[in-house]
Amino acid sequence: MTLDREKILERFTQELERITAAVVFDLAARTAATGRPEVTDFLDPFQQRVAEKVLHCFRELKFTVWGGYTVAERARLLLYPKALQAGADRVPLVLLEITPGSDVHNLSHSDYLGAVLSLGLRREKVGDLLLTAEGCAQLIISPEMSPYLQANLSMVGRTPVKLREIALHELAPAARSAREIRATVASLRLDAVASAGFGLSRSKLVQAVRAGQVKLNWQSVKTPSASVKEGDCLSLAGRGRLEIAAVMGESRSGRHRLLLKKHC
Repeated sequence: MTLDREKILERFTQELERITAAVVFDLAARTAATGRPEVTDFLDPFQQRVAEKVLHCFRELKFTVWGGYTVAERARLLLYPKALQAGADRVPLVLLEITPGSDVHNLSHSDYLGAVLSLGLRREKVGDLLLTAEGCAQLIISPEMSPYLQANLSMVGRTPVKLREIALHELAPAARSAREIRATVASLRLDAVASAGFGLSRSKLVQAVRAGQVKLNWQSVKTPSASVKEGDCLSLAGRGRLEIAAVMGESRSGRHRLLLKKHC
């Protein structure tokens, strides 16, 4: 069966989801035509959902989602014919450990990721970056990026670092913590909820939105008045991620009562 590419892509109206859908469609069409497995770059959860919608149209194909560990946020999708057997071990990944020579516990997730991306690596070539209890960083990347990164990443900020490849069983992320925040807001607007969760004034939050520093469910959003709901995820560059864990009705004064979870 020949699939109508443009008809499928018409289902995706936003620019990012349409770009993701087009890339995944072309990879899937190639696999269907040649019988050879194909793999995507790293996709965030929003892009993964887009990819899965596209792949449901290719009934002769299967896919595996893997980012290096069970709850990885960013992952690659391996596409292959149903006649083949392919598991997570077929998804090409390399794990690098970045060890600082000093100031071990003074480097943040943003420090490490910023140093990596400042070398010119595209975000889609980089998976999750995890901090260990010892203060090191463990980075999951596409294999073709490993030699370049090992040759060029020598500093994170002003701190010298060393890199080494590690095996999958050496991946040891520190336990994730989330701080619960109970708040009341006048409306379920993005700027109101994010302001309460990130502890910024509405005016500063609006500036961050318009500067492209805020994402809603892993998509950049430029409208401070965008509506949010229970289950949505907000992120602000340099300040972590905010989950709207529960919308608990209205107070007597008509404000919305929220339970937020702040992930650093």
